[in-house]
Amino acid sequence: MKADSIGCTNRIDGGAFTRRRLAAIALPLAFAAAGVFFGCRSVNQNAPTAPATPEVSGVLSPAPTRRLPEKIPVMGFPPRYEAELKKSINSDLNTWRKTIEARDVEKHLEHYADAVETYYQTSNVNKDFIRADRHRAFERFETLKMQLINVDIYLESKDAATVVFDKSWDFKSAAGFSNGLVQQEIKMRRIEKEWLIVSEKDLEIYRYRNQ
Repeated sequence: MKADSIGCTNRIDGGAFTRRRLAAIALPLAFAAAGVFFGCRSVNQNAPTAPATPEVSGVLSPAPTRRLPEKIPVMGFPPRYEAELKKSINSDLNTWRKTIEARDVEKHLEHYADAVETYYQTSNVNKDFIRADRHRAFERFETLKMQLINVDIYLESKDAATVVFDKSWDFKSAAGFSNGLVQQEIKMRRIEKEWLIVSEKDLEIYRYRNQ
């Protein structure tokens, strides 16, 4: 995968990346009647959503206004080394997405540290907690489609990074559906040569639908 400079804009969709900002389609994961299955746990079901806009093949037009993340301290690296770090992070993020579409919980959990500091509205959770959360969506929906765009990678050190991106999802089953758009932040740490997620939360909810 192709890496970019700090503040880069990439697209992760089955391994394809684009360098220009696209019409944002972001995705939290699934929503239940009492709250969110996963990927958008911080959402209040009564929270206001973005104004209605025409949908074409699940793509929102025009794109919602992205909220800029809080200032993140970044470290400068030689260009080649920086590119290698970002390529590795992009690769792991893309695989993380694919494990959701494949509904492979155990492979999905390999992308998390043993202790996750922030998981949406919850602090200090372990993999068992995340496993149970993911299972709720995987058991309800038969088809899981996800897309990540506008991927910005901020290198805080050679072993720490913050990734901000727009995430769209479209989950379906005979019993119902869930789809929507969110801006998400993931913090990663390199532990024993592997980039692992230590924090996952939503920054902005653009819209969602659940039935």
